[in-house]
Amino acid sequence: MKLRSIIILSSLAFLLFSCGDYSTYVIQKPSINQIRIFGNKNIITEDIRTNIAGLKESNTRYISLRYNSYLQHKRNFKDSIHKKQSFIRFFKKTPSLFIENEIELNVQALKKFYRSKGYIKNKISYSIDTLKTLKNAYNINYFVQEGPVSEFTKQDSVSINNPILAEEIQKYLQKESLIRPFKTLELDIIKKEKEGLANYLKNKGYFYFSPEAIGVKINDLKDTSLQKISLVYTIPDFKANQQNNVYDRLFRYGPVDFRENEYLDDVNASSINKISSSSTQLKNLVSIKENDLYSIDKLNYSLQNIYETDQFKSVSVQFDTISTRIFPKIELVRNDKYNLSSELGGSSFRGIPGPFITNSLKIRRVFSDLDFLEFSGRLGFEAQAGFINTDVTRKNLEINLGATANFPTLFLPKPLKSKLGDYYGAKTQIGLGYDYIDRPEYNRTNFKVFQKYIWRKSAFTFFQMSLVDLNVLNTNYPNTSTSQLFQNYLEDLRIKGNNLYRSFNPSFVSSVNFAYIHRTFLPSNGLVEGKALTMAIESGGTSLNLLPDNKIKFVENLLGNNQNMQFYRYLRFNFDYRKYHFIGLKRKSQIAYKFIGGIAYAYGAENDFQLPYEKNFFIGGPSSLRAWKPRRLGPGAYQAGSTLIEQPGSVLLESSIEYRFNMFKFLGDMNGAFFIDAGNIWSLTDTPNESGRFKVDSFINQIAVGTGFGLRWDFNYFLLRLDLATKVINPANPMNKKWVLSETSFSSGENPIEFNIGIGYPF
Repeated sequence: MKLRSIIILSSLAFLLFSCGDYSTYVIQKPSINQIRIFGNKNIITEDIRTNIAGLKESNTRYISLRYNSYLQHKRNFKDSIHKKQSFIRFFKKTPSLFIENEIELNVQALKKFYRSKGYIKNKISYSIDTLKTLKNAYNINYFVQEGPVSEFTKQDSVSINNPILAEEIQKYLQKESLIRPFKTLELDIIKKEKEGLANYLKNKGYFYFSPEAIGVKINDLKDTSLQKISLVYTIPDFKANQQNNVYDRLFRYGPVDFRENEYLDDVNASSINKISSSSTQLKNLVSIKENDLYSIDKLNYSLQNIYETDQFKSVSVQFDTISTRIFPKIELVRNDKYNLSSELGGSSFRGIPGPFITNSLKIRRVFSDLDFLEFSGRLGFEAQAGFINTDVTRKNLEINLGATANFPTLFLPKPLKSKLGDYYGAKTQIGLGYDYIDRPEYNRTNFKVFQKYIWRKSAFTFFQMSLVDLNVLNTNYPNTSTSQLFQNYLEDLRIKGNNLYRSFNPSFVSSVNFAYIHRTFLPSNGLVEGKALTMAIESGGTSLNLLPDNKIKFVENLLGNNQNMQFYRYLRFNFDYRKYHFIGLKRKSQIAYKFIGGIAYAYGAENDFQLPYEKNFFIGGPSSLRAWKPRRLGPGAYQAGSTLIEQPGSVLLESSIEYRFNMFKFLGDMNGAFFIDAGNIWSLTDTPNESGRFKVDSFINQIAVGTGFGLRWDFNYFLLRLDLATKVINPANPMNKKWVLSETSFSSGENPIEFNIGIGYPF
């Protein structure tokens, strides 16, 4: 900081002494030196400056008004003689001129701004100070008397000349109005109220109704002090140039007409040939029916349904109106039948390159007008650390193949579909998949069959249900010393109570699952404000309860080896709640919070009451408790003998809070974050050590806590993250030694700092 000040002062001194005529220069025109605001208590100065153009900058600068004016004078002189300006031009800001009429305009703008915030009886005055030491320079002072703030009472009156329309508006004001009693009067809320009421009526059949038809005025007769505000709604309230004689007329839908625009050729793309399109599938996606009252939401849902089939490049609508009928014409432009995409990339691990290639092929309109098939494949030959000896790096082959059929409907019985109510974006997926991993320790395959139902209730509420999710997993071991060491390692873990070995036994995992997702924001690469909730429930091996021995005989012999096939039966529930809130005057900082929990219970005695390894909960790592290595924390107060062993659990509690803020720009935005993570996992059954079992009277003392600082390098299209985290409370330590923050170090020891690198925000 000291060095920067010396450089700035030296530069200014050089500029001053290099200008020989500066000592005699006098400011040419009356100019404003500074604008100040006094008396505001409830509205901060930054908000006032941001919303009033004449007060935004207030002549902020890094040099004096006189020198700023002098530099402008020199620039104007060079322009007048057409002399080339210097390549480097510092301090180009033009001084604000003193114009008394503009000061008066700022007073009026201040009054209007305060009225919009509910301070109806505000008073604004100003004074002008002449600088004694500087000619033609003035300070402007604005004095604010905010006065009492006005609040809505909700004791409103309505003046409407159409009784049917009046009844609908009363329903809106009683149940859906945005205005609430005791809420501060703000003009923005009244504007949104008019828009909300207009949208409400457009969903009740009033096609031509608009916010311009609504007059909302403050009733100054009930309370002359205007502290308790009641409103007067007047409909219609058109201005002279906005007359609309059919604003209160009800309209009903006529038949929907589909028009498909087909491009004739690539050379003359603007030439189109209109042909009729009226497939039964397409009509089923449209929720509006002939003779239904006009509804803008149902129309938008219908257009969204059509667009989400991925069959059309564009979907738009035009209207013809006759009397009280609306005839929608939905215009469509088809996507190509075939889409092929390919990606060639690579990764690097410990300096060893790992190439991969990904291909996907989409074929539209295979079985009907609106379905599509999607084939995908990935081939990778990437480097990874050895499973046991992590210092050794080897290249591993990985192949992923998949095929999915997508249909724009829910294949469910009609009575069940009717109970779902209104929805859109419905999709049924049926697919197959095959995964193959070839490592020195083992060869592993997974063949899967799945089915999914996906639908939405709104732009922010999603549902997903799967009635079929089958996986057949198998592992083969090559006849090598590396493979034998790995098998010995799994056996050692089994003796210690860790069930990792089960993941490498032949397994049949089937489940039925349901998920609910609600969020109040749209996904974005940047910071957002809002909250999100995800809840999921899963029942594994449900159909096995109906079979003898809880097994499927033909699956047992499917792999043709001598190993016993594992069949799992379990229940699993988890939830994830996240909230994001902007803070600060410029809303560039954010508080982010998450709380995650879950419980899983295995009830299959034929499998020793064990969960499939992938269905356990794990904690620790770059997107979890960052002061612990990935999947290495817990269970409970259990102290693992090695950090190489993943620690599974069947109960999860996890929470994080993070303060995110802007720092500086360097090839993007460099942002920072302070965070605190807390949580743990536990087992519901006996463990090698009782300290790992969940108990109501002791789990609070087994909550792990970590904290740290992070950097986020935001390039807009992706974000690189580095987090440095240290343990605060280590539940594996004895009761009187759990606090370990004071033992933090950059080297190995009781509490070494963990470095976490990731892409994107941790949550």
